[in-house]
Amino acid sequence: MFQALREIEGGISLSLNVAARLPRLRRPPILESFLRQVYFTGVTAATGVVLRATMLGVLIVAVMMDMLDADVDLAVKILLLLVFRELGPLVAAVVVILRTGTAVSAEMAMMRISGQTRALNYLGIDLYDYLVLPRVLGIMLATAALTLYIQFLAVFGGLVLSPFIIEASFTELAGRLFDLFTPVDFIYSIIKSFLFGFGVAAVCCWQGLNPPDLTQNSVPKVVTRAVTQSTLLVLLVNALFAYLVFGILFFGLVKANV
Repeated sequence: MFQALREIEGGISLSLNVAARLPRLRRPPILESFLRQVYFTGVTAATGVVLRATMLGVLIVAVMMDMLDADVDLAVKILLLLVFRELGPLVAAVVVILRTGTAVSAEMAMMRISGQTRALNYLGIDLYDYLVLPRVLGIMLATAALTLYIQFLAVFGGLVLSPFIIEASFTELAGRLFDLFTPVDFIYSIIKSFLFGFGVAAVCCWQGLNPPDLTQNSVPKVVTRAVTQSTLLVLLVNALFAYLVFGILFFGLVKANV
């Protein structure tokens, strides 16, 4: 119980420290670290999701129309609902947790165990400025970019490849897509992806800087805690955000009385 409260307090404190240090991002060493984090989280992960994201859109359209006997309007509407509101940000968050979250938490834990963080303090370098701020902001930006990339591939794949599986033309699917698409779906997914990226980065940074002990055996413990807590936080934010914005939880199984 006390450990959970301590971790919540630490996460809030870390978030406030990052917000207070935003102007320091203009400093060259911090900006360089920020750009490296964006490249590692967003660019290097992009190639690994091309096929998966493309097939995601094809499966959604094909299953809706072929197996559930839905028409084009319903299939495209479900494609937009699942890809833009739910699966796009969630898939991007999972990729970030598994690739970047594990790397950041392990790296910071090793720096803490090996004494590198203590050396930075002796040199007068603030850990939040040099380590936490660029990683949190970089992961936030990269998560949003990765979300847009996955959404584009899923929708594009659904429109281009689905006509080879079902009886619907690309022109018909694309026409209904532009008719049904609203800016709310785009804004919703971007805001949620920023929140996902911030939550993942904050949890992983805090866990990395606060290992249970200063031995090599604490590194896998830190990574496990970071991944577990990041995943739970992403699911919680996703549920609360959908409930507050659209009045639904768990794909409409629970509705708000508003």
